[in-house]
Amino acid sequence: MSAQACDAYLESLARTATPQRLRLMLIDGAIRFAHKAIEHWDQEDQQPAVYDAIVRCRAIVMELYGAIQPDASPVAQQVASIYLFLFRRLAEAPTLRDAQAMRDVLGVLEEERETWRQLCEKMPEPPEAAPGDRSGQREITAGNSQLT
Repeated sequence: MSAQACDAYLESLARTATPQRLRLMLIDGAIRFAHKAIEHWDQEDQQPAVYDAIVRCRAIVMELYGAIQPDASPVAQQVASIYLFLFRRLAEAPTLRDAQAMRDVLGVLEEERETWRQLCEKMPEPPEAAPGDRSGQREITAGNSQLT
């Protein structure tokens, strides 16, 4: 498949995905970049690629963090603190040359991915808009998810 066709496919996928599926796609991207950084960690000639992968993973983690409304619930606050932990570890990894930091991040992201995969399985449709919400936004919250 050509790069242009692949880009068009991914754009179409993102435009039609539910909020929960979009979050899963972001987590998949972060995992992909974490794997890339770990894969090339000890190869001296690949250090620019390692750094780029870490920066891209960190950008995705911040996007995931930015979508959380920590005032919404204690669960949201806990998830926000997890993403802040990931961000800190991603900042420390290249500075301290700490491969374990990348493995820590990868482990947490894989757990997060499994959670969202299960949610997507149990809740294939977008959540209902909150009563009285005129914005039309339909987001995943602890109250409207079907993952129990």
